[in-house]
Amino acid sequence: MLGKLLAAAAFACLCAHAADELTLYELLPPDTHQFAITYDVTATREGADFFLNPIRPGSTASKERVIERSTGKELAFETVTGKDAKTFLKVHLPAPVPKNGETRIRIFKTYTDAPSYYVNTNGDLIFDRPFGIRRNVVVLPAGWELTGCASPGIVSSQPDGRIRVSFFNDRDDQLPVKITARRLP
Repeated sequence: MLGKLLAAAAFACLCAHAADELTLYELLPPDTHQFAITYDVTATREGADFFLNPIRPGSTASKERVIERSTGKELAFETVTGKDAKTFLKVHLPAPVPKNGETRIRIFKTYTDAPSYYVNTNGDLIFDRPFGIRRNVVVLPAGWELTGCASPGIVSSQPDGRIRVSFFNDRDDQLPVKITARRLP
């Protein structure tokens, strides 16, 4: 038992701590139940040589790619299963995080998750997903307009005309987000 605790503690010490996080969710055509995720994060834990990004239960991840934001260099990664059958994307940082330093990474992936992204029987687009990090942005697919949002958000338009909703989670837990939209006539 003590050996498992020490191994877990060593693993936690080597794993990077996340700071300065932003997730962009670009909703793909709703009949695919897919959304492209761009996750920007800064690893700040001194000595960390990898970063763990959880893959949410119920979601299937594909098209993963990771870069170091300061250079654009591709970073190695692997999918690992941790305690309690949680699945993570383990990103190998280019070097251990230096003292008082940071490593900025960008994770690209596409999730398929029919229970959280679908079209209901009325033809409305539904995106219903809690956000755990502070800054999140959801971009509706082209041809859809926002009709409802269960949490406060800032609504704007992308240069290509798609609707963008920005959220700031100032809570100590997950922000419940439910977006509804209808197809433009």
